[in-house]
Amino acid sequence: MALSEHVRGARAMPPRFHWFWPFIREEELPWAIMTARPGEQIVLQSIDREAAPRAGRHGPVTVVRDLPDVRRNVSRSAWLLSRSGTYLQRAVARQRLARSSDFDLLHIHYFNRFTDFLAPLTHPLVISVHDVLPHQARLGRGEQLLARALYRRADALVVHHEALRDRLVEALAVPSGKIHVVPHQVFEAPPTPAPPRDHPPMVLLFGALRPNKGLEVLLDAVTLMAGEELRVTIAGRGSPHLEAMAREAAEADPRIHVEIGFADLERKHQLFADASLVVLPYTAFESQSGVLHDAYAQSRPVVVSDVGALGETVRQDGTGLVVTPGDSNSLAEAIREVVQPREWALFAAAANRVRADRSPERCGERLRTVYDSVL
Repeated sequence: MALSEHVRGARAMPPRFHWFWPFIREEELPWAIMTARPGEQIVLQSIDREAAPRAGRHGPVTVVRDLPDVRRNVSRSAWLLSRSGTYLQRAVARQRLARSSDFDLLHIHYFNRFTDFLAPLTHPLVISVHDVLPHQARLGRGEQLLARALYRRADALVVHHEALRDRLVEALAVPSGKIHVVPHQVFEAPPTPAPPRDHPPMVLLFGALRPNKGLEVLLDAVTLMAGEELRVTIAGRGSPHLEAMAREAAEADPRIHVEIGFADLERKHQLFADASLVVLPYTAFESQSGVLHDAYAQSRPVVVSDVGALGETVRQDGTGLVVTPGDSNSLAEAIREVVQPREWALFAAAANRVRADRSPERCGERLRTVYDSVL
């Protein structure tokens, strides 16, 4: 039900917000908690999976884990039918929750472009845009048409960096006044000391293994650094082809360690704590990076490609070095430079400062002002 239909008892009652966030992880929940002002409530709808926050009350936030997860072990011929069914079930569950409660605003944190451009949506409506256009464009130019149709439905759009706002305006003609920049939160993590200097530096590539993530670029850079004291950890899961490429590289080079699979929160913290720096050698990107902010959470310097919001963010933050996408030589040189003690200390200190500025408290306050603009 839209706010205009009931006016919330002339504001006698604090507002209630519906967050649709299928893929939320436990460490992201503090942002929701810090977005609510005293007396307000957020009902957060997520997939029923181990990585999600536990169902139930978390202060002002109630987590409802009623969204179905995708089936991963289906044949290629059954993939489309399986995914379509899951996406439609999620849209139905969202609408069911919206009808069952009196919400003042719906915030879709992760939309599905194949269903949400037509699915019933309540208003006021805020949509977070993580990927201006998808990493894997399955529909060619049709992706832009889908994106425009969906973005037009929102009362406000939220992006995590000015570069993404500019991209929305330039590529999809979205009115700039509709777009709000709220920085990506830096996740809460235990204090992390600097890695010991009597060990070879460890370079971490973390997250989903997709063709745009630059795994091949990193492996080429490591080859260029043959004979140098270095450790490389590749942790994640994704394309079977890329998983096999990582395993083969580890078999050929003892400096490379591979962990294929999902890393729970404890293991993720340990991986970043062991790292000297985090690399994001992406070859293409239309987004801001959660992995970048995982690095900031544990005060780790970074080396990133100049794609999406990555390059501008790191230059502005002073947290590492920016290299040309696909340039293995530049990546190798940047890794060598970042692990030098003086540079490492400067970049790590900058990451620590960003951690304070993009805390869940500050990012929650900024997001809540977006809601004010549309209520």
